[in-house]
Amino acid sequence: MTRSTLATALLISGVCALGGCDKKDEGAKPAEAKPAESQAAAAKPMAAPSGAAAAEAMGHAMVVSKVKGSFLIDAPLEKIKGASEEGKGTLDVDPKDLTKSKGEIAIKLTSLSTNTFGDKKKDDSQTEHARNWMEVGPESPAAKKSQFEYVKLTIKSVETATPKLADVKEEGGARVVKAKVTGDLWLHGVTSQKVVPVTVTFKGPADAPTEVTIKSDEPMPVSLKEHSIMPRDGIGSFLNGALEKIGKKIDDKVQVSVEATATKKLGRVA
Repeated sequence: MTRSTLATALLISGVCALGGCDKKDEGAKPAEAKPAESQAAAAKPMAAPSGAAAAEAMGHAMVVSKVKGSFLIDAPLEKIKGASEEGKGTLDVDPKDLTKSKGEIAIKLTSLSTNTFGDKKKDDSQTEHARNWMEVGPESPAAKKSQFEYVKLTIKSVETATPKLADVKEEGGARVVKAKVTGDLWLHGVTSQKVVPVTVTFKGPADAPTEVTIKSDEPMPVSLKEHSIMPRDGIGSFLNGALEKIGKKIDDKVQVSVEATATKKLGRVA
């Protein structure tokens, strides 16, 4: 071994002694190096879908922006009527097949008011009684009022002779579809099934409507007894004998009509 070779060997040994050389760990597996392409792909953010893919990624959900629920009790001695024009909900419309559409319309009962008499004092008194009966009056316990604050119609299925919106002729800037919806009416903690003939008006492109209005063609019959709506005081206690006193001024059947308008919701729908 020459002098230069010996010096080089001693230098390498010294560096290793100080920890400058890696020792193989027999029990550990070396990490696999990622190809340059894989590393670049992992670092690159996922591109947003475009074109047809973007359209498929977007849902058809529309937010209810305007709603009105009205009622009539057509009793022998008195016709009690009222309405609420406050609510919320969504309509999930499939313009390619309207029979696949779903939705929920909720009407706020704490905003319900009667207009039976045309006399403010009498109507205000009757409004308070009506809300107390449903346990959403001004003095109702907070938990009850929160629980029963809305009456909800959940649309579960739709029948129509024109399921594809593009096949419906546009007139006056709108497409009008006659349909029958089947769903659940939730009122005062009780659910009952309803079948309602409706007129649905669509505005905007046939493949992506921007506004939908659904209106019942005839009232839904709702039973007060079935939904446990009966005379109560402000805190929810039953008023024994009240129905007998009211007599023919009240009827068990209430005729309920609904109208709601929904507008397009921007953004991805989960």
